[in-house]
Amino acid sequence: MLVAAALAVPQPAQAAVFNHPGVLVSRAQLDFVRANLDKEPWRAAWSKLQSSSYASLSYTAKPRADVNCGGNSIPDNGCSDERKDAMAAYTHALQWYLTKDDRYAKKSIQIMDAWSAVITKHTGDNAPLQTGWAGANFSRAAELIKHTYGSWSQAARFAGKLRTVYLPTLLKGRPDSNGNWELIMTDAAIGIAVNLDDRKSFNEAVETWRGRLPAYIYLKTDGALPKAPPGSTYNTKAEIIDYWKGQTTFVDGLTQETCRDFWHTGWGIAAISHVAETARIQGLDLYAKAKHRLRYAMDFHAKLQLGGTVPSWLCGGKLKRDLGDHFEVGYNALHHGLGYDMPYAKQWVEQKRPAGASHFLGWETLTHAQNPARSSVESVSVYGALPDGKLTYTAIDAATGQRTRGAFVSTTTLGFTPQAMATLDFNTVLVTEKGPEGRLYRVDIQTNRDSLIFEKPVYLGSGFTHDLLAYDGNGYLFGIAGGALRRYTVNALKPTIDNISGGTLIGDGFTLKTLTATGPGWILGTTADGKLISYQINGPGSWKRYQLRDATWQVFDHLLSPGGGVYYGHRSDGSLLRYADQNPYDGQGDDLSSQSAVGTEGWTQTLLSAQPATVS
Repeated sequence: MLVAAALAVPQPAQAAVFNHPGVLVSRAQLDFVRANLDKEPWRAAWSKLQSSSYASLSYTAKPRADVNCGGNSIPDNGCSDERKDAMAAYTHALQWYLTKDDRYAKKSIQIMDAWSAVITKHTGDNAPLQTGWAGANFSRAAELIKHTYGSWSQAARFAGKLRTVYLPTLLKGRPDSNGNWELIMTDAAIGIAVNLDDRKSFNEAVETWRGRLPAYIYLKTDGALPKAPPGSTYNTKAEIIDYWKGQTTFVDGLTQETCRDFWHTGWGIAAISHVAETARIQGLDLYAKAKHRLRYAMDFHAKLQLGGTVPSWLCGGKLKRDLGDHFEVGYNALHHGLGYDMPYAKQWVEQKRPAGASHFLGWETLTHAQNPARSSVESVSVYGALPDGKLTYTAIDAATGQRTRGAFVSTTTLGFTPQAMATLDFNTVLVTEKGPEGRLYRVDIQTNRDSLIFEKPVYLGSGFTHDLLAYDGNGYLFGIAGGALRRYTVNALKPTIDNISGGTLIGDGFTLKTLTATGPGWILGTTADGKLISYQINGPGSWKRYQLRDATWQVFDHLLSPGGGVYYGHRSDGSLLRYADQNPYDGQGDDLSSQSAVGTEGWTQTLLSAQPATVS
């Protein structure tokens, strides 16, 4: 009743326009990659990325105002430079997320800032395709930096260039060009739309994709002839056959560019998959429309690429079999996601691993191979400790507040009495031991899928006598002991004591009962007399305090947040209540509302901690 009175009339939180990061890769996908960098095929793919010139911290951008690209990029006045720089920006953004080394984020920003300072237009015959190639990777880089790093002073300038220099050209489409053009342009358009939170442009891109899909990959259900691209000038049977390079016999999986060459065909298939992948992250299932065309096309071309006999009716019996590493995203979606058996595509994908970087395709074995993180629903991972030292794991649907998995309880114990805990990522937790030494342990989770199993805790060091711990998901660990707030820097995925540095005193007077992190450099806590307080932490002696609630929050003995303005309060009666803050960084409490309870019972943990920065 106290909480209800303080919150007055709850108002539903407004959902974000888009899920972020959500261009080609999601946070859950990249967290899966981070956890598997020491295993194949991700280890080889990661090594290939790191050894690339795109990954060098000495990489220097070569921007220009007018990128002038003729046919086949001849003349090449900034065309190759822009494509390479966009790929380098994306490569460094991936390195940032997978290492949390901010040098890579700063390099990605440096490249994007260099271009946003000068670029004004694309000209020449190849300008639309060039805009697609560069726009696809620039949108992916910008999305990751904007939503997982955050410290980017010129983000608005770069977004402005995406909107004015790239997006108008991309949305115009190219219905009379070879299909890979319009598909690649649509890939870039949907990525930019998500980055700009532009629902209108997103919908336009989806409609272009829907129209181009059956005009690029044929199915027998289409009829005697392939569909014409919407808006094209190809209206007659003769014109469509000419557009399909003279092909007159049509079978499942044949594409508009099969008789041209397999390289461009692979580009078209990859772009179709990219758009469907970005849409999937945003909760729109385009694979339902594309799955049969994609699976037939991938297996059809892979079989021929691997040495299959070319029938006389196909392209006059002559093919240019130069298929590249173009299938990783689509293959993962259809085989690992939907369960389709694609034997030739499987053989080709595995033969070409690890996929490299070219034009609008970058490091897709690393980001998508066997990646199970396919749900468009943002999931909150919550770890807990029971009085007997056992750990628990529960997954919560962030949108509905319903448990989706767990609670799983470990069969083994930590071997000590825990004092405080902080979740670093979905398989790494830091826990301190209760006692005067303040011993800190790292707990590595082996599985939380159907049960909770963890390895023997790794002792890191002593001196961590904090009553409360919280990790912000951006490299900072906060601890409070005796009202003193300290900040540590964590610079490794599986840190040793050498990777946890600082222990910098931020200030005294932080007499909080609970503590969580709500975003990079932001913490939230409650006091014994019921206040709810948010702090923006800049450095020693530099912080701002915002009182969001004056009373009633003393009923909670734990506070946890997965980011995105989602807060969970745990009560000693075993209930977990959910709250939504429409803007967690405005210092105001009037946009904070009560949501449904996660559970009215069963939360018997003595400690609870959510994986940070998993909800946007």
